[in-house]
Amino acid sequence: MSSDDFVLLPGRHGDPFAREVARYLERGLCPVEFVEFRDDGGPMSGETKIEIRQNIRGKHAYVLWSIAFTNYELMQVLQLIDTARLSCGARSVSLICPELPCARQDKTHERRESLSSRLVARLLEYVGLDEVMTCDLHSDQIEGHFRIPLDHIRTRPVWGHYIARRYKEWMTDYGLAAEGADLVLGVPDAGASRAVRELSDDVGRNLKTSARKIKIQLCHHDKMRLWERPHEVQTHGLLGNVRGKVVWFSDDLLSSGGTLFAAAAAARANGARYVACSVTHAHGFDRTDADGVLKGFAEALHESSIDELCVTDTHPRFLERVRRDPLLAAKTTVLAVTPLFGEDIQRLRSGNTIKEMMKEIPDYGRLYTVAHEPDPRPRLRPPA
Repeated sequence: MSSDDFVLLPGRHGDPFAREVARYLERGLCPVEFVEFRDDGGPMSGETKIEIRQNIRGKHAYVLWSIAFTNYELMQVLQLIDTARLSCGARSVSLICPELPCARQDKTHERRESLSSRLVARLLEYVGLDEVMTCDLHSDQIEGHFRIPLDHIRTRPVWGHYIARRYKEWMTDYGLAAEGADLVLGVPDAGASRAVRELSDDVGRNLKTSARKIKIQLCHHDKMRLWERPHEVQTHGLLGNVRGKVVWFSDDLLSSGGTLFAAAAAARANGARYVACSVTHAHGFDRTDADGVLKGFAEALHESSIDELCVTDTHPRFLERVRRDPLLAAKTTVLAVTPLFGEDIQRLRSGNTIKEMMKEIPDYGRLYTVAHEPDPRPRLRPPA
């Protein structure tokens, strides 16, 4: 595919993800006009008309969309795909979406519940989408909802490189043991067990100084979610020795933070020297505590046992909140993963696979940049 055979379409007006990917690929965004016809309810209460203001006939169209308001924008994206396919005659249409809408609704917990992730897949297929690219699905079973190609990008190599990078800094500043001996990777709940085991291999490869394979220690947080209060979890304990260690929990999604807050508290109670958490998709909803008092996410994070929260910018609105709120900024590091998506688009255009790309790139550090970090950074506590 030549450089003139494809166009980049923003999935919503002013999407920073679309803008940054276009900048990385050194391409301009195709002009798209989103005209809103409001009802009496104000913004997002009426209809939207889509108009692509450039000839894209016979070209491969890539729709770049990071979610801000799921239900409203999903309809816009469906209209945009349909317009590119039928009204404009695009040769193919691919959706590049860091987090798929309704990904948390991948299964039903009770009878007569909606299975919304499957519905989203059917809608995207129906309007003529040819391919989907996303990262860190909430569960792999979502791939089975699609009957079109789905490229599932893993941010695990990015986190493996970044965690190893931070650990090397701690080795220099605080004298931690070499090759990850003072590092424990935490599993916040049973659903993340396999992903964290694979992450430990990536961290070990980035930390090793000899030919032998490094095995990073793991700990497991045993918890049960209270379905009558869905944003709360009940902790049953922490399996593994974390005393005097740096503990790093990893998960794909942060909603209100209940699971990670509970896991961090358990690690601190068991003598952890430092507790960090990495999350790909950060929402950071406000939550109601056990007394029924609404507490903002920034305040809850500040009061929690988490020393540092590391997230990606798959939700640009969360990055905007970090930059506006000093309380949130004091504990939050944000990694921009635009280079990861840019590299993936380039490989797919040339007919390569994501797996081949990860083998070809010698330094995973080029797949991300640090968009924000606390100043000053939290310090490690003295060993107990």
